[in-house]
Amino acid sequence: MYLNHSKILKELPDLSTATNLQELFLVKCSSLVELPSSIGKATNLQKLYLNMCTSLVELPSSIGNLHKLQKLTLNGCSKLEVLPANINLESLDELDLTDCLVLKRFPEISTNIKVLKLLRTTIKEVPSSIKSWPRLRDLELSYNQNLKGFMHALDIITTMYFNDIEMQEIPLWVKKISRLQTLILNGCKKLVSLPQLPDSLSYLKVVNCESLERLDCSFHNPKMSLGFINCLKLNKEAKELIIQITTKCTVLPGREVPVYFTHRTKNGSSLRVNLNRRPLSTASRFKACILLVNKYCKENEVKEVFGRKMMKASYCIIDLGLDVQCRPTHHFLPPSLTEHLYIFDFEADVTSNELFCDFQVDSNEMVIKECGIIQL
Repeated sequence: MYLNHSKILKELPDLSTATNLQELFLVKCSSLVELPSSIGKATNLQKLYLNMCTSLVELPSSIGNLHKLQKLTLNGCSKLEVLPANINLESLDELDLTDCLVLKRFPEISTNIKVLKLLRTTIKEVPSSIKSWPRLRDLELSYNQNLKGFMHALDIITTMYFNDIEMQEIPLWVKKISRLQTLILNGCKKLVSLPQLPDSLSYLKVVNCESLERLDCSFHNPKMSLGFINCLKLNKEAKELIIQITTKCTVLPGREVPVYFTHRTKNGSSLRVNLNRRPLSTASRFKACILLVNKYCKENEVKEVFGRKMMKASYCIIDLGLDVQCRPTHHFLPPSLTEHLYIFDFEADVTSNELFCDFQVDSNEMVIKECGIIQL
């Protein structure tokens, strides 16, 4: 049943006879205040989507009867205060409570969950029983100082979100999160440096950290994605480190393509490249850089980058020797404030010393001002 985007829907009809209902979509039903207790009769319900139901305060305890429920998403239910207690949804795989801003109590509604998303909630305690949850593989939490007292959670957390405007340094215990894959730092305005981070990390996103200058760390994962968006005080050493390391993709502030890229153009999104050495094999490695400029933002205009549509950057390499188009690919990156560099490594099947490189971005806001390439 699809009832998405209804602004006038305040309540649902009696669901006592909805025994065959398997999916219920109520996304962005902003006037919906509660669910009927009869939802517990929909015993074949497998997926319940309540994203952005901004008037929803609580769920009925009868959801404890939904033993086939696999996915429950309440992302953006900003007034949700409590979830039913003392129930165990035995089939529940994923529970998404991201941006449930006033939710304070840890949701113990299933011990069989695989994915538990609690980013940007006010939950401050993690029960010790979580270590015995047999299927839990992803736990997403927002930082608060209380977490350091729950060391039993450090082996489980996979995503950590920081938005502490007073924090001057990352707590040392973060390095002990052995399964941490994603670290997001948003608006940590007094943060000056980053320490060494867990080796398990594959995605680091740093946004609007206006005092960040130093990177007292190194990155060794070639498949890692790095984003330093609107971090305008990064020093020269930090920028050089970010530019030269091997990553899946990287975003950082910049006004021009660095001289590190031996083939550059100051105007436009394409260039011809005469390689210094003939490829030894058809698969040659390159690092590319494009300078992205926002057409509408003034230099000092502050703009929120979370929650905005991701844009796609793509490239195409033409081998002029045989006029053969090499493997195209694309990357997704967030829209940024003003001028930012987007850097990525790639392989291309080339047979000659002369190439034509063309870059594109599918955005009405951003344009490519410069581009560059270096052969690795």
